[in-house]
Amino acid sequence: MPDTLKLIIFILAGISAFFALVREFKKPQKSVFLISFEFLVLIGVTWLITRVLG
Repeated sequence: MPDTLKLIIFILAGISAFFALVREFKKPQKSVFLISFEFLVLIGVTWLITRVLG
């Protein structure tokens, strides 16, 4: 898979994880599991993007 396509997919996954975190924090009843999962996804995507760019 070309690096450009990987980068686009990772960026879209990161944006999705970010907005899912924002949406979860706005809820009155917060799910610790979902917050933890989305945070780990966001960290993983950030790491993968730095690997593709580096």
